[in-house]
Amino acid sequence: MDRPSNELRDAYAASLGERIRSCRGGVTREEFARKLDLHVNTIGKFERGITIPDAFALLRMAEIGKCPAEWLLTGKVKSDKIDRSVHAVESGDYIYVPHFDVAMSAGNGVFCDVERVVAMRPFEAKFIRQDLGISHNELALVSVVGNSMEPLLRSRDTTMLDLLAKGVTTEGIHAIRLDGALMLKQVQRLPGKVLRVSSANPEYAPFEIDGSEDESERDFMVLGRVRWGGVTFN
Repeated sequence: MDRPSNELRDAYAASLGERIRSCRGGVTREEFARKLDLHVNTIGKFERGITIPDAFALLRMAEIGKCPAEWLLTGKVKSDKIDRSVHAVESGDYIYVPHFDVAMSAGNGVFCDVERVVAMRPFEAKFIRQDLGISHNELALVSVVGNSMEPLLRSRDTTMLDLLAKGVTTEGIHAIRLDGALMLKQVQRLPGKVLRVSSANPEYAPFEIDGSEDESERDFMVLGRVRWGGVTFN
C-alpha cells in the first residue's frame, strides 16, 4: 500500500537532489557543507536523493547558492521574474545567465558584484548542459567593447564566459584582466609557462605573458573562457 507514496518520495528526492547540485554551482561540496554547518556526507546524500533536507536547510541553500527558494523546493516558480544573481539560475527548462556591465569595471571580483548585473538572460538548459557541455552555474554574459577582436567579435556583441575555465589548457578566446583593464583576447599556452595574447584584428600586436614572473609585480588574470557569442547587427 505504501509503494506508490514511496515511489513518489524517491522521485521527488532525486529531482530535489539535482536542483541542490545545480544550486551549489561551482562551489565544492566541502565548502557548501561548511557554509551550511553540515557534514559533507550529508550534502552528498541530499544530492543523491537518499535523504531530504528540512525547510531551514533548503532556505539556507537557496541563500548561499543565490537561487529561488521556491524553485529549489518545487522545481517551479510562480513568477517569470528571476532575481538578479551573480550565478546562473536554473528554472524549469531554462537557465538564466547574469549579464554583467563590465565596461566601466576593473580589478578583482568584477564578476562577484550583483549590482553590476543588468539582466538575467534565459537560455535553454539543454543547450548549456548538452550542446555546450557546461554542468555548473558559474557563467557570465559580457558585452564586447572596441574593435580588437574584429571581424570575429564586434563591439556590442555578447559573449558567454565559463568562469571555471580560468586555466588556459587549450587555445581559445578568454576574458583577461591586464593592468586593471578587462579584455577579450585569444590566449595560447606556449612552452615555459608563457602565454601568448593576441587579437583577431591585425592592427593590434600580440604580446606574451611570462608565467614565471612574480604575480605581485604584475596585474594579469585569466577570468574565464568564451563558450558562446551572440552577434549584434547595426
